[in-house]
Amino acid sequence: MRFMKYRGLTRLRFDAYLTADQDASRVNTVKMMQKHAKLNNIKLRPILAFPFAFGDRTDFGQYPKGDADALYRQGYNRTYAFVNQFKNDIDTYELGNELNLLVRDKSGQPLWGKGWTPAEFNTPLMNDWAIVLKGASDAIDKINKDNGLNIRRVLNTTSTHFGFVEFMEQKGVKFEVISYHYYERLGTDPNKYWGTFNLFQKLASYKRPIFFNEVNCGEIYDPNFENKWYGNLVENCNKSLNNTLNYMFNQKYANIEEIDIYELIDHPERGGAEGRFGLNYGLSEWKITQLIAAFYAGGTITEGERAYITRRGYPAIQK
Repeated sequence: MRFMKYRGLTRLRFDAYLTADQDASRVNTVKMMQKHAKLNNIKLRPILAFPFAFGDRTDFGQYPKGDADALYRQGYNRTYAFVNQFKNDIDTYELGNELNLLVRDKSGQPLWGKGWTPAEFNTPLMNDWAIVLKGASDAIDKINKDNGLNIRRVLNTTSTHFGFVEFMEQKGVKFEVISYHYYERLGTDPNKYWGTFNLFQKLASYKRPIFFNEVNCGEIYDPNFENKWYGNLVENCNKSLNNTLNYMFNQKYANIEEIDIYELIDHPERGGAEGRFGLNYGLSEWKITQLIAAFYAGGTITEGERAYITRRGYPAIQK
């Protein structure tokens, strides 16, 4: 967190597993995180993950029927117990992550280029998830009302899956913020996203603040991505991330409150793309993308480091 402060990075997003097997360690870990976050002016952004995410309808047998009431109580009770402990320190919680991708078409793929309407998400699984998330949403409502607080709820979507947001709203899931994930290659223009629409304009139509809470370049997904200082795909990645941040900083449609880049350091033990999304190889081994992030965040960049950016012509849109 001291390193994040140095680079001007002000939020730390992390999984909060609300499961019985992690009860003992989870709260103590987050208390420790919050202590250091406060010292470094960093806000924590927990992603609430429920037992149902791992196929458990009964919450480790607490609600053995596994019916709609059981799912609601799982979402409500797990959220209330966790959020209530941090209600005066953490003011924003995400209601799951990329749940929209659980709906598949006949080929078994997520609804890429589709998913515009609530009807496309009216499946048994999504109806179950709506019950869990309504429980979580209601729990935060209760904490707010009892304590005069304004803890916010974030609902996430990706791709063209705006029907997911509308479906959950129709089911009574309350949320103050919409979050969106953006991983695109060099040359992608969010003003003509999927070749058909202005992404910022579409997000603005929901009249809520927007978190771009996972951002990075799409080149990282390429199996030939070099993940070292020099290489064509790495240079395209640098340009792509710069262009993405440039678009987001200069667009006039959506109220973008936060931009979070996934993620801080590499995790090569995960293998494949998931092992190399880091802005750094390690805390002491940065990449050009780290300098790009620090530039836009207003963090500390030495003159020598700044030369790596200006040499590439940032922050102008790159070809």
